[in-house]
Amino acid sequence: MTECLLNIDLGELPGEDEQLYTLAHVANIACGGHAGDDASMRRALESCARHGTRAGAHPSYEDREGFGRKALEVSPEVMRGQVARQCARLARLAASQGVPVRYAKPHGALYHSANASPELARAVVRGVVEALGRSLTFIGPGAGALRDAARAEGLAYAREGFADRGTRPDGSLIPRGQPGAVLTDVARARENTVRLATGGAVDTLCVHGDTPGAVELAREVRATLDALALRAEALGDGALRLALPEGLERRSAREALCALPHVVDAVITEEHACVYFDPDAPPEEPRLALARLLHVPPPPDARPPTTLRVRYDGPDLEAVAARTGLTKDEVTRLHTAREYTVRCVGFLPGFAYLGEVDSRIVVPRLATPRTRVPALAVGIAGGRTGVYPFASPGGWNLIGTALDFTAFTPDQGAVLRLGDRVRFERVD
Repeated sequence: MTECLLNIDLGELPGEDEQLYTLAHVANIACGGHAGDDASMRRALESCARHGTRAGAHPSYEDREGFGRKALEVSPEVMRGQVARQCARLARLAASQGVPVRYAKPHGALYHSANASPELARAVVRGVVEALGRSLTFIGPGAGALRDAARAEGLAYAREGFADRGTRPDGSLIPRGQPGAVLTDVARARENTVRLATGGAVDTLCVHGDTPGAVELAREVRATLDALALRAEALGDGALRLALPEGLERRSAREALCALPHVVDAVITEEHACVYFDPDAPPEEPRLALARLLHVPPPPDARPPTTLRVRYDGPDLEAVAARTGLTKDEVTRLHTAREYTVRCVGFLPGFAYLGEVDSRIVVPRLATPRTRVPALAVGIAGGRTGVYPFASPGGWNLIGTALDFTAFTPDQGAVLRLGDRVRFERVD
């Protein structure tokens, strides 16, 4: 599936929680019709700039008393002018802060009225284009007059679903004020997100900034969308490979995947997780097991780092120094100066890939690997360092020898595990 974006209607309420901007891909900013003024628009744009959120205009019927949720008798030409003025107001403020406005989405009753009226839809779209140009994406219903009008004007169009709204059997929204219209339960919002994002009929999902519990709802929706966006490919009938984002804590990811019913094992590499399962009972959606981890910082590790004593006598130490323009002592000092984290374990049983190496001593693998690297040799390859647990072939640059260290035991397995912290200590 292509990435499904989270858009949030913002700039509407005093005391708005800034966390919503960290979670939204797109912020639909109220620009004076149903809510918002210059001060609120500036705050919203500043938050977009601060958090890298994409800014969008959110024009409405000019109905602040009714919050734009009641259709008004307004001629298409008058509506075009109102939409243009609202969007232009936001555009002027955005230009002063260097924030481009690349999205537009009608608010409330205008959204639904325009989608049912080709003439009104054309007026809304032309008002948007008049103020913001054509280099934008129009957000609206999956089908109807707004989509047709936007495409006729040459605009990109994003089909929208609602994560925090209930729907009727025909797919239409339950009107506000009726039971089930607004979803505040996180589990229901997650179910809605999975159903809509995997159904192929939407490009973006909305959470309303004024929904009770909007932050928790948005956090759940964003995490679910981020998980569903992870690339996945089948490796035969009983295995699946998932691409993992850089910031995901690897040990927690393995634990979450292994806890799924019918999963036999999960192997974590630098960039992927390979999930092995019973082919007769595959897990329903392994990516969703990672959703809660994507926006939760890893718990602090209370254990002290493992310290490995190293004699810096490797056959490639001098070559590494020459290649980096440093002395051998400087290479050694930089190698021992930082704390490393186990990024993955593999190649040999107990071989822990440790990152990140100081950029000043990053060197590529050897052009021709050695046929035999001695056990406990300490090497560098690119941004990783590590200790060979056994004698084996290998192409890393050997800079030292670890002392008094056992990397793998038959009863314990790998001594260094995902997420462990490691330091090197020089021994002369």
